Amino acid sequence: MATLVTTVHHPLDDQADHWRRTVSAAFGPLRLDPPDRPGFAALLAARELGPVLTGDVRAPAHRVRRSARQVERDTRECYKLGLVLRGSCLLRQNGREALAGPGDLVLYDLTRPVEIDFRAHHIFTALVPHGAVALPPHRVGELAGTLLTDQARSGRLVASLLAALAADGDAADGPHAHHLGEAVAELLTGALCERLGRAAPPAPVEAALLRDIQEWIERRLADPALSPETIARAHHLSVRQLYRIFQARGDTVARYVRTRRLERCRRELRDPRAADRRIGAIAARWGFADASSFSRAFRAAYGVSPSAYRDLLR
Repeated sequence: MATLVTTVHHPLDDQADHWRRTVSAAFGPLRLDPPDRPGFAALLAARELGPVLTGDVRAPAHRVRRSARQVERDTRECYKLGLVLRGSCLLRQNGREALAGPGDLVLYDLTRPVEIDFRAHHIFTALVPHGAVALPPHRVGELAGTLLTDQARSGRLVASLLAALAADGDAADGPHAHHLGEAVAELLTGALCERLGRAAPPAPVEAALLRDIQEWIERRLADPALSPETIARAHHLSVRQLYRIFQARGDTVARYVRTRRLERCRRELRDPRAADRRIGAIAARWGFADASSFSRAFRAAYGVSPSAYRDLLR
């Protein structure tokens, strides 16, 4: 069943702030600038379809902004799709603008700052975790702030499925909902592959093996001896086979391990419970051999030093 949230039963002066709290809870922290008049009549009908969260959104004109600081406060790593059914929006991300009208499907990344100007609108959204798309996030991020329906034919297939879900949301209720969410993620992956001009993701058996390997790595990130050789040996693979599996994902084993370790360190740096923990101790805890190499890798990944990042969140 859909979770319905509406502002119309709240006092006029509180409606915009109630909507901001609603969408922040669903899609991550953001700033909302409502029109300069009392009242903000809006509605959100949200459904969970397995890994995907959909939202049927109706709202008046307003602007939302998600800053780099707000992104850093959010732990979710998701792409967001917005199919415009009525009205329009102007989205800015990655230094580009995308104007979306009825029938357009816009893509953006919640791990990057974004700004959107909405006219009065009806938009059907889908929140898709990075992990549900078998493509490296840094490559998908290249398309953030674009319309998937302007070039990719498979992007129009994604839009058609979302339009069908918007027209008959009750059809998504029941035990088959998980399959519909997976269908959204699979169609999105196909559309992204078409736009990026790359081959399809690994076959199902290889994709399952990749997930097993990633989960195994995740449990051993703190081990400084973690290496391609130990990973391959634990999964009865040659190092060459291991490299090929990650190459099909557009990644390398070493880069994947480093990225996951950096992400664990980043989460610990923003954890108030770890405020007194030395940065060098955090780096060592997640498998970095020395603080200087960790600091260089952190700055390269996030644009600031670990200490500056921690200070930003105080």
